[in-house]
Amino acid sequence: MSDFVLDAVAVVMTCAMALLLLQPRIRRIGGWRATVTPLASIIGSGFLVVGPLLSDIAGVWAPLAMAGLCGLAWMFGSAIRFNIANAEPLRKEPGDNKRLLAVDRFADLCLAFAYFISVTYYLNLLGAYLIKGVGIVDPTLARTTTSVVVVLLAAVGLLRGFLGLERIEIGAVSFKLSVIAAALLVLALALFNVPENGWHMPNATPESSVHAFRVLLGCVILVQGFETSRFLGRDYPGPVRIRSMRRAQILSTLIYVAFIALLLPHAPGGTPGEGAETQIVDILAQVARVLGPLLVLAALASQLSAAVADMSGAGGLIADYGHGRIDPRYAYAGIALVALVLTWSIDIFGLIAYASRAFGVYYTLQCALAWRLARGRFWLRMLFASGCLLAAAVVVFGVAAAA
Repeated sequence: MSDFVLDAVAVVMTCAMALLLLQPRIRRIGGWRATVTPLASIIGSGFLVVGPLLSDIAGVWAPLAMAGLCGLAWMFGSAIRFNIANAEPLRKEPGDNKRLLAVDRFADLCLAFAYFISVTYYLNLLGAYLIKGVGIVDPTLARTTTSVVVVLLAAVGLLRGFLGLERIEIGAVSFKLSVIAAALLVLALALFNVPENGWHMPNATPESSVHAFRVLLGCVILVQGFETSRFLGRDYPGPVRIRSMRRAQILSTLIYVAFIALLLPHAPGGTPGEGAETQIVDILAQVARVLGPLLVLAALASQLSAAVADMSGAGGLIADYGHGRIDPRYAYAGIALVALVLTWSIDIFGLIAYASRAFGVYYTLQCALAWRLARGRFWLRMLFASGCLLAAAVVVFGVAAAA
């Protein structure tokens, strides 16, 4: 199959999927946004770095490692779904459950601070892909670009709020999912272009299996995002959010595992070096030239919308926790300050590990809350206890890929 054909397939698939997803009648389907919001969050930034990262950590076992990460996320998601059904109703009539609800409220505060780090991660990816779009790989320039974006977003948040910027979310999500669909199709078709003697699989290069496991624990943020269903309560009732989160996690697992399996023959392997966070652009551009620019555009749109959503979410959670006494605009300024400090002190793979730990704290508390509420249901309590221990392991043992 010629390069021209693969390029044409990528363009046609991207356009067709974008037109389909942007159809008003599609968006009006019950629960569509309730599913797309967590789905887009789960596969947003992770899709940009997970391929080269896992091929280095696990080699030919990368699809299995990806399935393991998704399984871990499913365990945490089960606890959050249980809490949607059982903890949220208690907020209306707390009764003797005030201590349990205090744990839930504290978990929300921890999530707000986890968003501080995730915003930094998203914006650093945005900066890296922005200069990658003009053919530059320079960590210092990427951090400078990120800092400029952080300051601009903070100014918008302080002066005008994020309502205008949030309007790009639907378009960004649709375009990102369209590019991902095109990449999967082209990678599948490209298998027919690999000669029998041209197959190669990357070798894992971790220091030890223990180190590989710790790096995987530090990659939980790559499959994070399903918890956004918890905070769509103003738009959707609990049962809809539970079903939509379950669908989003199943779809993201299928997409991620298929993507890793199809990408492996093209992954270079070796320890991630300078510019590793944008390596996927070069890999996909070798398969179909048009995929590189499309992925850059999708990365820019998705990371900006994700950062805006998390900044807005963190500001809202902090304001809610302070019972309205804290203006969300000041939270935006605090997030920007933290983002600037982290940007110039930690690389992207370090941010992945730190963000995973921060979300691990939130998942630990959610699993503990679910365990407490599941009184009398032995197997459920065992599941939530295991999730609590694994989430705590993410916090304690997770390390960065480059560590």
